[in-house]
Amino acid sequence: MGSKYLKISVRMAIVLGVFLPVLETIRRIHQILVPQYFFRWFDDYTLGAILLIAAYMVKQNKRNATAYLIAAWGIAAGALGVSLFVQMDGYAHGLADDGVFSSGLVTIAKASILLYILIGLHYCIKAGKDSVRMRTKDGGRGA
Repeated sequence: MGSKYLKISVRMAIVLGVFLPVLETIRRIHQILVPQYFFRWFDDYTLGAILLIAAYMVKQNKRNATAYLIAAWGIAAGALGVSLFVQMDGYAHGLADDGVFSSGLVTIAKASILLYILIGLHYCIKAGKDSVRMRTKDGGRGA
């Protein structure tokens, strides 16, 4: 699979890919079967799937898999960033979260998850840079 940074990033992607849908299911357990709330929770399932697919590609040594994992982390960062800012706006205006947890707790959780995502992205980018350096040093033959 390559560098230790890539291994860490893949493990992080697998952990978040599993736990993001689980946490969102717990948060919105009372809304899961209500069709009008579908798009309030399904995005986390999509993000989880994207991260798991990209991590699987890396584990299978698929071509450009590291780039796909970087893209998956980037998509997750963008989605969570928007979600966090919307949550912070609601919290600042005293709006209750429509899940089962308080708005403050959800805001802190989303900020923590975003930090986790950025760390995973950092490790994956670092692994990609190391891979490029290794190919450049040996004339493009690989490690």
